Amino acid sequence: MTIYKSFLAVLFPILIVIIAVLFAQPEIEGATKAAARGGDSVAQYELAHLYFEGDVLLRDFDKAVYWVTKAADQGEPNAQNVLGILYLRGEGVPQDDAKGLALIRASAEQDHAPAQAFMAYIYGKGIGVPQDGVRFLKWVQKAAANGDPASQFNVAILYLTGNMLDKDVAKARSLLLQSADQGLVEAQVTLGEVYARGLDGEPNLVAACKWFAIAGTQGHPRANADLVQITKVMTSEQLDQAADQANKWLDTHDK
Repeated sequence: MTIYKSFLAVLFPILIVIIAVLFAQPEIEGATKAAARGGDSVAQYELAHLYFEGDVLLRDFDKAVYWVTKAADQGEPNAQNVLGILYLRGEGVPQDDAKGLALIRASAEQDHAPAQAFMAYIYGKGIGVPQDGVRFLKWVQKAAANGDPASQFNVAILYLTGNMLDKDVAKARSLLLQSADQGLVEAQVTLGEVYARGLDGEPNLVAACKWFAIAGTQGHPRANADLVQITKVMTSEQLDQAADQANKWLDTHDK
């Protein structure tokens, strides 16, 4: 009986949360549908997302395309980017590179970071447009400034190497930190190497070890190799500090 009561004591709060979510979902769904039908472009994009995902609503790709198109027609940047990608792929809409790129560009011009990162990619590679280093640099810097982690990493590398931008290790480290903190593994490893080598000051073995350990939990081979090497020259106190910092980061980011 005691075990049964203990089990109920743990289970009951969980059931309350589940019931609350189940009752809340129709309300959320209904409010979103009403706002979307009323012409709210953000709600139209959210409704499209619900149909894409199929968690709250039954997955319906046709309805998702319908609502994302409605939102994009009103200039909603998230919707423009998604619809642009659908046109490039020919998924749910006729394949149309020109229309797809135009939509993604319109989204990028509204400071939508993923669209800006895509614009940098196509100009950097010359995909569907002439290869253009100036336009690549413009868009990758905009995307980095708007928080895109891959773009932050790419700009950091440009600063580290002095390629296309004047070499500036301090700026590179700042961008790597922003990218690494968002979970980009390659940025975490590179940041660890910047700290380990003391590229912009004295080596910081604790910080380097922290980032190698974090990246290593995701199976990055270079991170694990770097971690093995750096731990050979660290004191027990430094190792404890690095482990504590790495564990705090992993806990905070639910890794």
